[in-house]
Amino acid sequence: MPGRLQRAVAPVASVVHAARRPTTYRGHVREAVSTLITIGMWPMGFADAGVQELRRGSSEEGTVDTPVLLVHGYGANKSNWLFVRRDLHQAGFGRVHALNYNPLSDDIPGLAERCVARAEELKAHFGVERVHLVGHSLGGVIARYAVQVLGLRDVGVCITVASPHGGVRLAEYGSMVGTFGPLVSGHQLRPGSEVMTLLRYSARPLPTRFVAYYSNLDLLVPARRAMILEPELAATNLLVKDHGHLSIMLSRRLARSIVDQLGAAEGMAGYGNPVRGIGTAAVVDPAAPPNPSPAPRRAAL
Repeated sequence: MPGRLQRAVAPVASVVHAARRPTTYRGHVREAVSTLITIGMWPMGFADAGVQELRRGSSEEGTVDTPVLLVHGYGANKSNWLFVRRDLHQAGFGRVHALNYNPLSDDIPGLAERCVARAEELKAHFGVERVHLVGHSLGGVIARYAVQVLGLRDVGVCITVASPHGGVRLAEYGSMVGTFGPLVSGHQLRPGSEVMTLLRYSARPLPTRFVAYYSNLDLLVPARRAMILEPELAATNLLVKDHGHLSIMLSRRLARSIVDQLGAAEGMAGYGNPVRGIGTAAVVDPAAPPNPSPAPRRAAL
């Protein structure tokens, strides 16, 4: 029990430690304000018209052919992507589409199947060979599962934002009803769950580049748990300093960085070269079945 209690309060302790810096006070205020903004914006992103929404207006205009699929977090919707979508459009990514889903309607593997289907729809709709994925919180786990476990092909970059790759401790204290009822997708985020274990042990070198954003003030998904630490994936882990789990989605620094990552992947002028991990092994077919192996090494950060 003492060990479990210590693990449970660890995120709070890290935030208290960070609070010694006066600059973090603004971060906590931003998180509180962001919560209110997210609640207020939620009704604006409820409907999901599917790929058909891209036929309306000027949403297809842009200089980049590769579509970008955005996957929101638990209990959120596509309204969370307001700033990220705007910056992507301004940079020339006109084919930006947000997948709406209900986390109470299916488990993570089922939601990942929806992500795969929508990504394939986008590629077929635009007649292109690849797509980029960007997911926040649970959405990042769904995107990673789609690529790593379900073998979604031709994903250039898979970006996750404050996603619990190391699991969510809070999910350990949920009712066991969650294993059978509509809360199953949240229950599957607990450390050591079948989904988390599969993601850990099926990690292997893939042609997709993984980028994970994390924050030092995230109480729900503490920094290290939001990183992709499996060395086989050679992920790039990036800190968005002094933001919480929701306020990170309103960060201009995050939006600009996502544009930089995708711009570099597209070879756009002025965006430099994509960052790769050091010492990666040979890339294998993403559709190859996962090959469980001994516990992977932790990347040194």
